[in-house]
Amino acid sequence: MKKLIAAVFAMSFAGAALADGNLGFEIGSNWFRPNYDSNGYWGSGYWWSGQGQNFTLVWGMDNDLWLGAYSEQTTLSDGYGDAYSFDVTAIQVTKGVMKNVNIGMNVGSFYDEQADEVGPLTDVFGKVTILSGSGDKVQGNVNATIGGRWADDSYNGGSNWSGYYVNLSVGLLF
Repeated sequence: MKKLIAAVFAMSFAGAALADGNLGFEIGSNWFRPNYDSNGYWGSGYWWSGQGQNFTLVWGMDNDLWLGAYSEQTTLSDGYGDAYSFDVTAIQVTKGVMKNVNIGMNVGSFYDEQADEVGPLTDVFGKVTILSGSGDKVQGNVNATIGGRWADDSYNGGSNWSGYYVNLSVGLLF
């Protein structure tokens, strides 16, 4: 019965969002540069960088406030030919500050394949809409995002993967 009630509430929220044109998604490509400190020594010779894809399901609360479910799958390279998976799952909150400019935050967790650990993650970012257009029932946009990332699972035997990232994405709103 609890699952049925939860499903009814979820469908009512989704129905209201679809009626207002505030439900959509973004899909894009990201570049990630962690400031990785291998084993605590700065001159270790590793030059970590990553490239991957991201997907966000977004729901507009009003014209300036958006909630989303963010996921990212990035492949990190150590500069010596080794590659590791770096996966992110987070809740996203975005607020418009002026026309076509938003600031936001991702709060969630990441999986570090190199250490086989999961750790907390927080992103703070700015997003600019480069191009947008709309039809009768669909709106589309191209966005560029740049942000800082705190991702540290060193307390649990992993590493500190904090750094910065850039995303380029396309989105549709229904």
